[in-house]
Amino acid sequence: MAAPIQKLASFARNVFSRMNSDVNFHDKLKHLRTMINGISAKDVGFDIEDLKKSETYGRDEVAPVTYVHLWEDETFSMGIFVVKPGGRLPLHDHPGMYGFCKVIHGEMMVRSFNVIKNSEQTEMPYEIKSKLKLWQMPQTKQVKLNTESVVTGNDECCVLNPAIGNIHEIKPVNGTTAFLDILAPPYDHQQMGSRECHYYEDLSCGSGDLRWLSLINQPTDFWCDALEYEGPKIDLPPLSPKSSRK
Repeated sequence: MAAPIQKLASFARNVFSRMNSDVNFHDKLKHLRTMINGISAKDVGFDIEDLKKSETYGRDEVAPVTYVHLWEDETFSMGIFVVKPGGRLPLHDHPGMYGFCKVIHGEMMVRSFNVIKNSEQTEMPYEIKSKLKLWQMPQTKQVKLNTESVVTGNDECCVLNPAIGNIHEIKPVNGTTAFLDILAPPYDHQQMGSRECHYYEDLSCGSGDLRWLSLINQPTDFWCDALEYEGPKIDLPPLSPKSSRK
C-alpha cells in the first residue's frame, strides 16, 4: 500500500500536469488541499531531534532555515522548510504559482498579501515616494493584506494562488517550526525565467490593510542549509510530453 506522501505526490502530479486544460482543476485543488491537511511529521519521517544532531557537529554558523528536498519536476516541487528561532522566510512572491504550506512541527506566523492589478492601484502617497529613489518607483507595488495569523499543526494548510496570498512571509513562534511546502509550477531559478523569487520590503506605516512593497535584494539574514529526507520513498514516472502542463 502506498505511503500517504507517495499518494500526495502522485495526485499533485496529476493535478498540476493538467492545470491549463483540466475543467476539474479547481475541484482537484480542493481534494489536494484535503490530502495535504492529513500529512504529519511522521508521514515524511521528520524528527526535530535529527535536525538538532546535524547542527551539533562541525558548524561555525547555523543557517536560520533548513530545507529538506522531497521532490521536484517541471510541474511541482515539494519539500520541508525548518525555520529556527530568530529566522524567517522574508517577504517574497510566487509569480504565477500555486502554493500549500502545512505545519508539521511547532507554530508559525504567516502574513500574506493579495496582488492588486496596476489598473486598480491608488496613487502612491508622498510618505512612500520620499523613501524611494526614482529607479525604485516602477519596482514598488501596492498590495492588500490577506491574512496575518498564527498557524499550528492542528490548522488547515495555508494556500496561495497567483492573485491571493501570493506574497508572504513566515516566522516561527515559540521555537522552531517546520512545514511541508508544495509549489506549482516550481520556481525556475535555473532557467532565469518568469518565475524567479523576488523579495520585498514593506514601506507602509501604521496597520492598514493596503500596503506598499518595494523590491529588494535577498535579505542577508536569510539563507538555507540542507538536511537529507528520511521519509518514505517518492517515486513518480517520467513526464510524457502529453501530460506536461504546457
